[in-house]
Amino acid sequence: MVFDRTENEPEEWDPEEEFYDPDSDGLTIPQVTTDDDSDADAESTAAIDIPNVSTDETDVPSDVLEAFWALVLVVNAALFVVSLGALLLVFEGDVTRGGALVAAGTVLFGLAGRRYRAFRADSDGGAADDPTDEGRSADDAIETASGDGVQQQSPTRSDRK
Repeated sequence: MVFDRTENEPEEWDPEEEFYDPDSDGLTIPQVTTDDDSDADAESTAAIDIPNVSTDETDVPSDVLEAFWALVLVVNAALFVVSLGALLLVFEGDVTRGGALVAAGTVLFGLAGRRYRAFRADSDGGAADDPTDEGRSADDAIETASGDGVQQQSPTRSDRK
């Protein structure tokens, strides 16, 4: 055979041999002995109760879930198209295709922003478009817990003055 050793060939060096030698100065890894009793392993794994998790229900309403995934897809497509257009503009110098792709991606970003604002307006009852707190009742404010007590804060109010 071609791969048989001759008596003149030295033994092959094992780089991991020193890890198992307790007399070496370096790191030693102790050997762990295991029993070949497969019955003990079978009994211990049979005692483990695997939890059953239902994935039928979601924590969010279906309209929120649908709007979220629609926005994720549109923003991902817009990011891809703008990136591809920018690469064509910079590296290829192709103003026609690159410019068209950047413009299309910008339109997709605008569409995503418009859909987001429309969804926020529908879910807030039109309050997201009102930049002021005028005409809002105290019932519309969000209660936020802080250190000592509860504060009333409007969801559209800015903390800057």
